[in-house]
Amino acid sequence: MQTQITHYDVPAKVRVTGEIIAQNVTFEQFMETDYEGQHVEWAYGLVIRMATIDRFHDAIVAFLRMVFSAYLELRGGGIVVGDPMIMKPTPELPGRAPDIQVLLPESADKLKQNRVMGAADLVVEVVSKGSQRIDCIEKFREYEEGGIPEYWVIDFRHKEALFYQRGEDGLYERIDPDENGFYRSKVLDRLTLKVDLLWQDPMMTISKIVQMVQAMFAEA
Repeated sequence: MQTQITHYDVPAKVRVTGEIIAQNVTFEQFMETDYEGQHVEWAYGLVIRMATIDRFHDAIVAFLRMVFSAYLELRGGGIVVGDPMIMKPTPELPGRAPDIQVLLPESADKLKQNRVMGAADLVVEVVSKGSQRIDCIEKFREYEEGGIPEYWVIDFRHKEALFYQRGEDGLYERIDPDENGFYRSKVLDRLTLKVDLLWQDPMMTISKIVQMVQAMFAEA
């Protein structure tokens, strides 16, 4: 369901996509309310139900969280959190629940009890059925404006991975994998990911993931 709302808290020309389950809700009210286990986000006074996930979505998120966790352990620190942890990059922007947020040690103080207040260093959204516009347009704009240095959009159904890095002008630049299919992160400077690994079924085992990440540091 896609709904375009005219609401006093919604900036002009901003389209809010998704099933709206509450209106005129402040961010603090949203954070203090139990929505009975529903997957929800907050945008401009609206509470929006998030798209449901499938096993491929869950597998990709689990795989990447293990990759990032292993990387940060070898790097010497950092935090990986995910949905339903809300991130609010700036006071003006929505409170979203990215599939994965990576916080480097210098950003660790942004993590509060049930939210990240400020921009995570790297954010991943895995596209669900019905979430493509939100992930590729609405959240792209919000994360760019909010100063998230690196944004990944992973779409299993179309076998497509989009990687964006924030340039000196504050705008995202799409970074393609190299000729061998490897993407090199800017935020996690030793991390090189073979993109085809995202489409494996089943995914790599934990031991293989650890070996892969260890190899990244050995080669650096």
